[in-house]
Amino acid sequence: MTSDSWRIIPFLCLSFGLAACASQGGTRSAFVPARSIELAKNFDLVDVRRVIPDVVIDLCYATSHNATQRPLYPARMPCLLRIETAEKLKTAQTLLRAQGYGLRIWDAYRPPEAQKTLHCQAGSTGMFLSPEATGWSRHCGGIAVDLTLVDAHGNVLRMPTGFDQDLANASRHYRGNDAVVKQNLQILQAAMQQVGFIQLESEWWHFDDKDYLHDPQQIVYARQLAISLP
Repeated sequence: MTSDSWRIIPFLCLSFGLAACASQGGTRSAFVPARSIELAKNFDLVDVRRVIPDVVIDLCYATSHNATQRPLYPARMPCLLRIETAEKLKTAQTLLRAQGYGLRIWDAYRPPEAQKTLHCQAGSTGMFLSPEATGWSRHCGGIAVDLTLVDAHGNVLRMPTGFDQDLANASRHYRGNDAVVKQNLQILQAAMQQVGFIQLESEWWHFDDKDYLHDPQQIVYARQLAISLP
């Protein structure tokens, strides 16, 4: 072994040591959806895909297509709802399927950490109120859902506005002149109301489970479900 070899060995050991630490840290922080779904059962939350296999799920906060223009959820974020709320949604899906329609979910359970980010970065839109001033969104307990109507092939149908857009015209009371939009909204509202949801006055896409409107709701943090937020 040459004298230069002795200088290389400590460097190699340090490099391998740092790599091992990085690998261990990555393992600890890795997001595993199945693990989060299993932990969610402790809070009476269920994976919506397992309850409603044919529902279309497009969680906008897992993408940059939202009011903050960046992902707030991990890419494989599970769509979670309280068990009873998910069962109501399943019945709504059945009613709509019989008419040639279906549901597309934009958001369901929302970690409080993400709610804070929405308020801080997009509170000026009027859609995300301060948790300190008004309390947590019902999304944070898995008893609210943001969704829209799709056709039999999963294509989004025309509605008053897009998701989280144009709050001035996003009321559940459509006052526009587009007969198709009016009909689509009425079909969605009828199905959701029939199974026990109440629509938010200012956001046509937001529905709350009526059975939990006046009861204290649980607040489930991302860390409790081992969800690694971006």
